Formats: sequence, C-alpha cells, structure tokens
Amino acid sequence: MHRLSFLLLSCVLGTNARSLLDAISSNPELSNFTAFYSANEEFANALYNNESNWPMTVLIPSNQAFVSYQQQYNTSLTSLTADQLLPLVQYHTLVSNLSGPDLATPDGLTIPTQLTSSAYNNRTAGPSLAAKYGGAQKASGQVVFISSSSSSTNTKKLLLSRQAGSGDPSIRSGLGSNVNLTAVSDASGLWDGGRYHIIDGLLTPPAPCHTTIRGAGLTSLDTALNRTSLWSALDHGTNLTCLGPSNAAFQRAGNPQTSLSEEGLNAALLMHTLPQVAYSDFLVDGQEFGSLGGGTVRVRVEGVGRERRVWFNNAEVVEANVLTNNGLMHVLDDVLKPVDQVNATSSTSVTASATASATSSGAAAASSSGGAVVMGAGAKSWSLLSALGMLMYLV
Repeated sequence: MHRLSFLLLSCVLGTNARSLLDAISSNPELSNFTAFYSANEEFANALYNNESNWPMTVLIPSNQAFVSYQQQYNTSLTSLTADQLLPLVQYHTLVSNLSGPDLATPDGLTIPTQLTSSAYNNRTAGPSLAAKYGGAQKASGQVVFISSSSSSTNTKKLLLSRQAGSGDPSIRSGLGSNVNLTAVSDASGLWDGGRYHIIDGLLTPPAPCHTTIRGAGLTSLDTALNRTSLWSALDHGTNLTCLGPSNAAFQRAGNPQTSLSEEGLNAALLMHTLPQVAYSDFLVDGQEFGSLGGGTVRVRVEGVGRERRVWFNNAEVVEANVLTNNGLMHVLDDVLKPVDQVNATSSTSVTASATASATSSGAAAASSSGGAVVMGAGAKSWSLLSALGMLMYLV
C-alpha cells in the first residue's frame, strides 16, 4: 500500500514538475534569456538541474539588460563561450530560496552566490554567514549585497555605474555596480529548484583591490598605496576589509599620502585594513576589530533602516560594501584616529566573544548604508571600470 502511494505521488510530482526554463518561458520580458537558455541548454541544465545545489534563487536579466550589455561592451552575451559564461551565470545564482519579502530587510542583506573561482572569490565564509546559508561550503561563494527601498542611503545619493532609481530592491556587485531587482513573488516565479527574480542589468564579478580603488576615483588612497609596498599584499591577501578614506578625508588630514614618511604611511594604511570581511549588515554597535596595524577599530551604529549610520572609530561610512574579490571596502569620511582618541559614545554592551562569533574567519558584515557617493568617484568612473573589468574577466 505504501509502495503504491509512493508511486502515485511520484507520478503526480513528475506530472507537475516545473524546470526553470518552463517557469521563465511564459514571461515575455525574459524572451532573450529564454532563447539564451535554449541555445545553451546542456550547459544551463548542468547548473540549474543539479539538485545538490537546490534550493536556489536565479537572478534573470530582463530583455533590456541584454540590450544594455550589448551597448556597453559592444558584444553580445550569446557570443561568449561556455568558459566565459560560467562565472557570470554562477554569480547570478543565489544559494537560497529567497522570496520578495525575504529581500526587504531594513539593514540590507549579504547573500552568497555559486561563484567560487578564486579569480573572483579569494575569501571565505565565516560562521555567521555560514550559519545563515546552510554551512560553510554552501555559503563559500562570492556575495552580492541587496538593499531594499527601506535601507539607509546614509543621507547621500548613491552614485554608481548602474544606478538604482526606483523603489525596488537594488543589488550591488563588483566595481560599485548596482542594478534594480523586480521580485516575482507569486507562483509564476517558482520552479522545482527554488524561484527566480528579474534584474535590469548584468551583475559584475568583483575585481582585485587596485582595480576597485582606482575605479572609484580614490586617487589619494591610490597615491598612498603606491608609496608603500602594500599593493601586492592588498591584492593577493584573503578576507580583507579596506577602510578607505575619501579624497576629501585625505585633504582634511593634511594630505598624509604625500606628507608622511613611507614608514609612517605604511603603519597608517595597516591601521585601515582589517584581516576579516566586515559586511555592514553584520556590524553591531560596540563591535571591535584588530587591524593589521595592531590597533583597535571600534564600530558605532546608530538608527535602523534608512536612518542607519555606521562609524569606525571617528570616521563615518559614506559608502559601504564596495565588493572586491578578496573582501570589500568601506569608504570613510575621515582618516581613522586611534580608538582612545575617540569620544566614548558607542555602546560597550557587545562582549568580546560575541564580536568574535560575528566576525572571525571572514564572516562579519554587509551593507544597509551602502549608499553614499565616493568623493571623486562618479558614475562615469565606475562605468568605465565596470566595462573594463567585465571584459578582462570574460573575454
């Protein structure tokens, strides 16, 4: 009897099976991706029909995204080889089944993808991120950061290569790129392996630190790093957070990128580098990090949602979660002072053990404040570097 019931259930499930291709085929806004999938069905099925990867959420580029890609890179997605497509497709595949409401978190949301190649992902998932997404292995891929319309913009306008201008959630990927997300929350967005949502542009896989910093127009930080021997370590290290002062911050501090000795500059830059990945949605008030320079960096958080603001010691984050292939950068409005020179205005309620739990092994934080313009980083700068970075990796 149980055997018969199982067979009947299997027949019913088989009859109602719904692949990703089935799910997207009925949406005319996704006709380009449907044709793209059909032309690369063996390749696509190897990823999307692998049940060991389920559940997943696939970010499907709209027809307009295909047009924009063609215009920006002067090449078609359909002209890329399977080896070129694989990291791009993996980066558009989130490792969890996430509905529209799941994405609408007030402090933003860091989500791992299936992109694990070391060229784009020289970082690991720490315990907090791993616990949230099914373990260290499942959460090991490069991340995206999703900001809902209720997330903080830090009172400044987000200026990026592809700017999210609607009330929809936006997704940040590499080189400061943001695209809009349209959640498909009804049954039409469901398929056997999870669900899909629609995005209006292609995500950009994160690039090394030097490409990202120069693309942001952070010329003072670039000058400082060029005067030291730190570029190689910053590019090739794993699980790093760069606390990067803006150009205006360097100027207010008396242009230390040129006035300090090489030894002094080296020490100052190490003070601004954390040996773990600190995404802003994991940051809590009173949390402390030890910098590579040996000093303590303390986090202060005020407000929630759109009112949320974050400081490291004395410096406020003006743009959070600028993703790199080995971690991320938070752009600051000031050069860091030692913690003992900062007024004790932050909470001390977070214990050392709680801090370690949240941040060790590269699992700290993601952005809700990920919104302010980098001093000197305009949309044109990001767009050029986004194009160069995508072509460098894919062509």
